[in-house]
Amino acid sequence: MGMSGLWLVGALDDADVAELAPLASPAIEATAARSSAVGSWWRWERDAARGGGAVPVRREDGYTTEEALHLYNMVGDSAFDAMDTTGKLHVMNWWDRIDGDTVQPFVESVRKANPVAALFHGLGPERAEKLPGWAGDAVVTAGEVHRLLPAVEAALAVAGAERERVLARIDDWPGEEDGAALLDGPLRVWRQAAEAGLGLLASRVWI
Repeated sequence: MGMSGLWLVGALDDADVAELAPLASPAIEATAARSSAVGSWWRWERDAARGGGAVPVRREDGYTTEEALHLYNMVGDSAFDAMDTTGKLHVMNWWDRIDGDTVQPFVESVRKANPVAALFHGLGPERAEKLPGWAGDAVVTAGEVHRLLPAVEAALAVAGAERERVLARIDDWPGEEDGAALLDGPLRVWRQAAEAGLGLLASRVWI
């Protein structure tokens, strides 16, 4: 049995955010600020630019390209995975606090794959960089949800021919991700959390 990449985006009240953020936010920020992460992002931008907006996924022999493996490894660098490994914080314990009655959380699980990597491949670097946090991980207060919602909409609210291109890229990525769900689900949670005056937790882990 292989592991699955699980991504959850759900609403939290500000009291829970205030308890979680001092532990999680510095770890997420430190992960994003590492020189290896910054360099990896720059390389992805260059690789995607050479590919017309996205990296090539498969070589002529059918194997995954070096560029796609680079993107996969970059997005796989999760602060929540690292904290879980060291026992500093187990984010799944916080999932029990998600306010699912007010805002239904978005959850995507893909066997032996990373749904956030598929989403980033579909969006490309210019849109993906608008998403708060790092590689699918974020802890956001209610006030920050309101402030950051326009950036999230700029990243995920794609329409028309561009939406079709994004969905085609997600479909081309290894794994069985639901492209429409990856675009629409997190955006719905952000919008509903803003309307309800709630904070938000986004976390990607292996299970």
